[in-house]
Amino acid sequence: MQDSLAARLTQRLGPRGVLLQAAERAPYEASARHAGGRARGVLRPADAQELAWTLKELVTAGAHVVTQGAATGLVGGATPTTDGSQWVLSTQRLRDVLSIDPVNRSATVAAGFRLSELNRAAAEHGLSLPIDLGADPTLGGMVATNTGGARLIRFGGARENLLGVEAVLAHPAGQRVGSSRALRKNNTGLDWAQLLCGTFGAFGVVTRATVRLHSIQQQSATALVAVDSVEAAIEMVCDLEQAMGEFVSAFEGLSRGALQAVARHQGGVLPFADVPAYAVLMEVSSAVPPGCGLDLEAMLMAWLEQHLAQGRIVDAVIDKPAQLWRIRHAISEAVQSLGRMVAFDLSVARSAFAPFRARALSLIDELLPAASVCDFGHLGDGGVHLNMVVPQDTPADAIGRLRDAIYDAVVREFGGSFSAEHGVGPYNQAYYHRCSEPAMQAMAGVLQRQLDTARVLGNVWLGEAGI
Repeated sequence: MQDSLAARLTQRLGPRGVLLQAAERAPYEASARHAGGRARGVLRPADAQELAWTLKELVTAGAHVVTQGAATGLVGGATPTTDGSQWVLSTQRLRDVLSIDPVNRSATVAAGFRLSELNRAAAEHGLSLPIDLGADPTLGGMVATNTGGARLIRFGGARENLLGVEAVLAHPAGQRVGSSRALRKNNTGLDWAQLLCGTFGAFGVVTRATVRLHSIQQQSATALVAVDSVEAAIEMVCDLEQAMGEFVSAFEGLSRGALQAVARHQGGVLPFADVPAYAVLMEVSSAVPPGCGLDLEAMLMAWLEQHLAQGRIVDAVIDKPAQLWRIRHAISEAVQSLGRMVAFDLSVARSAFAPFRARALSLIDELLPAASVCDFGHLGDGGVHLNMVVPQDTPADAIGRLRDAIYDAVVREFGGSFSAEHGVGPYNQAYYHRCSEPAMQAMAGVLQRQLDTARVLGNVWLGEAGI
């Protein structure tokens, strides 16, 4: 049965569209952070019509599939299982449209295009999709995972910038749904874009996305500011927003541990003589060109000087923004270079950020005292990447107990999220069932059973556990 299925797929998709040999499959079997898997084969349809036909063939044959874009996710949602039973359905060849509408300030993009490619095309019209990430995902993957990023505080994530989606369903098998209508106002009922965004490929396979674009920022100012506590950093974001309003485009928190990890990784180069207890990377930006009466650098400098004079900040560096952002973007790689990393992707309301962080550190000290914490995060939107390095021989059950405790604390004590950005995948499926609202899981299960009756799509089950 599988051999005949492979033959039919190869006949339709061609040798570039079906990869069966181990060496060909290998790049699609790897995971960005976790162990890889083994695929039955890799399918690479060239357009939405081919994808719809392919998915119908797979469903009819009772085959199982995991959809994959650029495979930059961190929870294994696009990685095949280890038993070799799943086909990888790659969207990388879905590149039949990349259309910019500068008047409507929107773009319709096939799922296989990368964010960087969209922004190069949009830049010709003075526009961009300003979602800032450490990776370069495909547009289909961004929709499926509701990608966020460092500038979410100003521009929002994928969901806030999504105008329309086209997709293919597993039930009815191969059914194409949605549209590319670039409408900002459409109050006529359910919206495929919002239904599919952030559901990790469990409801359908995204083939196109229509997104809103923003003016390229013509001027910006960036500062790395040392403070003596997280509480001071929280006060600072409120003060900055009060003073500079909608110009605030990023506000990133960096702990002493994270800064020390970067210093070791980059040869000891940091802009401060002494590593502070905490630091904030802040950015203000505007689409107004320089010379039009707005000088953001002067405004930010004056604001910093006032706070320095009041003793509310310890030190600040405002020049060389690319170098300052390089420190922020180097943290994950720097922490990984130190040894065995244990990572948490969490979020709380900004007002709960400092007390939650204190609670998490106390749990780490109690349950895994040998860990070195190197946390950082999107402080402006309440996101915290609570990363730590643990000894190589740390037992898995010890890490599990800590993860249970921290997830229970963030969700039940502080009303936060156990997965702020990375989403739901095999590596946190159990915590989804443990921490997510039962009524929401029940509704998600109804939808998933309707849209994927045979449960052939992906590695994620959004319904109730065990059902």
